[in-house]
Amino acid sequence: MKKTMLFWLTVGLCLLSVNCMKLTAQNVMGGALGDSSALLDLQSESRGLLIPRMSSAQRSAIANPATGLLIYNTSLNCVEINAGSDSSPDWVCLRGGGKCAALNCAAASRADSLLVGWPAGGISVTVPYTGGDGGLHNGQVVASGGVLGLTATLPAGAFAEGSGSLTYTIAGTPTSVGTASFALELGGQTCTLHISVISSCGAYTSSGVWKEFMCHNLGATTTAHPFVPSWELVGNYYQWGRNPNCFGRDGIDGSNPCSSPVQGAAGPWGNGTGNDNAAAIAGWDASVGTDNAWQDAVKTANDPCPAGFRVPTRDQWDGVRNDLLNNLRFVGTWTNTSTNYSSGVKLGGALFLPATGFRSPSNGALFQRGFTAYYWSSTLIDASNPLLLVLRANEVSMAAGVSRATGSSLRCIAE
Repeated sequence: MKKTMLFWLTVGLCLLSVNCMKLTAQNVMGGALGDSSALLDLQSESRGLLIPRMSSAQRSAIANPATGLLIYNTSLNCVEINAGSDSSPDWVCLRGGGKCAALNCAAASRADSLLVGWPAGGISVTVPYTGGDGGLHNGQVVASGGVLGLTATLPAGAFAEGSGSLTYTIAGTPTSVGTASFALELGGQTCTLHISVISSCGAYTSSGVWKEFMCHNLGATTTAHPFVPSWELVGNYYQWGRNPNCFGRDGIDGSNPCSSPVQGAAGPWGNGTGNDNAAAIAGWDASVGTDNAWQDAVKTANDPCPAGFRVPTRDQWDGVRNDLLNNLRFVGTWTNTSTNYSSGVKLGGALFLPATGFRSPSNGALFQRGFTAYYWSSTLIDASNPLLLVLRANEVSMAAGVSRATGSSLRCIAE
């Protein structure tokens, strides 16, 4: 009896000793010695680790999946990890060389045209795809063919499951007029993306009729990028029918170099409130110009546009604002502050009109910069009402009833 008890006591002490040893070492299965950096070291030359297997629907039904949770997705045939949070899961396939069934460059988002010799300004183009498998891709950088000097860059990421899109950023400066072509190759598929490079700004004024416009408002800084909003794009403010020789407040230090009457206002001369040129202007002329000072049929001697250009007609502005012809896109914050230079409208791929505000007909004070804009036409609908193009957030319209003494913007069109 004593020998039996001694035997079992010895066995118990041995088992306790083994378990205590395991508590101070790594957990090892299938091998004698585990890696010192591993909490659990599975060792085998003939068997593997089998993690939970489930479909996409079953995976999506997991309640509050932990960040880093792993499963094998039987719908996608890949190991997935939750790269998001428990409240907002983001399941990503852990495999390189993600695939899609097709890239569709023909259905890419409509890109702005590029101006030869001007930086692309980081415009983006979105290319849709179908049949994504959820896998990772390494992105790509593609140099342009045809027109040289440009690159299309896609950062590394992952395909969505099914349909999705890829956003490429266009950078560089086009070296010639024509078509820049980018040979995209990703996810086992290829397509060619095309972007037009043009020599001048412009828009469609009617179906099939494309007209050149000056790239800048009259009086703006012509070295400023015409498609990138800035204070330099605002330009001068003109009373209807007049061609001022001098503009109130000189755009340098706020002084007023003009003698009365003042019939126009200079734009701002910097970003800050000290140089926004927003105040009333001494000697502002509240009278109105003569009826035929600007005309639709001909460019008059009083038209302030340079040689080869003129003030647009009502019909021309009507065509430009047609979304079916020119794909209107609104940019910026559209808030009413004298230093808001972010707002404006892109009309087609080659014309940008900033939200310049307007000048009071009574004293020349600035109103609604960044919130609205008036652009004169040459058209009078009656003895007191010129028609003008009006920009507001999500609206481009024609309007009348604005005094000819109002200081408004001018964008000249080719004759």
